[in-house]
Amino acid sequence: MADRELIPTRIAYLDLLDERRLVHEGFELLDEKRMLLATRILRGLEQLAAQRKTLETAWQAVVDALRTALTAHGLQELTVWPPRSSALNVEEHKERVFGLTILSADASIDVGPHAWAAVNTAPSIDACVSVTRDFLRLGALVAALEASLIRLSDEFTRTERRARAVENILLPELEADLQNVAAALEALDQEEVVRVHALRPPDA
Repeated sequence: MADRELIPTRIAYLDLLDERRLVHEGFELLDEKRMLLATRILRGLEQLAAQRKTLETAWQAVVDALRTALTAHGLQELTVWPPRSSALNVEEHKERVFGLTILSADASIDVGPHAWAAVNTAPSIDACVSVTRDFLRLGALVAALEASLIRLSDEFTRTERRARAVENILLPELEADLQNVAAALEALDQEEVVRVHALRPPDA
């Protein structure tokens, strides 16, 4: 490497060959990992685009239902309408991918009773509450997928940085060290040949 002094010996040359092989194997693993991560991210982005589209549709349903309820009952009646207790239940599913914990989720909403009895029935308000619950449930799914994609993206960035460092810095430095040691060994061999030739007695 650039910051180490190499003694040109056969053992040093063989050690460098072995080191280059190991580093190259490590680079291949990093390259495979970043390709798999990229594939996983692209697939997740497709899923996210579809889920966001569904979420936008659900939001529009909330807006339409709220508009209908306001038209039918007015803001004053909606303000005093008895609320119902609700609990958003999110069931997380964890998956290990390249040492990362990737989340997906299923969500449901438990509906409790009205805080007090309503004076009359109001289908438009019930519909408004129903689509709002559906929107919240879908939002939990989108949030889990976005969190997983952020983790995958961060890991891809780290892997890409390491792979580029090995490919553009470590491997070229090893190749340069190998060439330098090989050249030094060749020079030593030539010196040895000259020395042996010089010490050979002349023919009688």
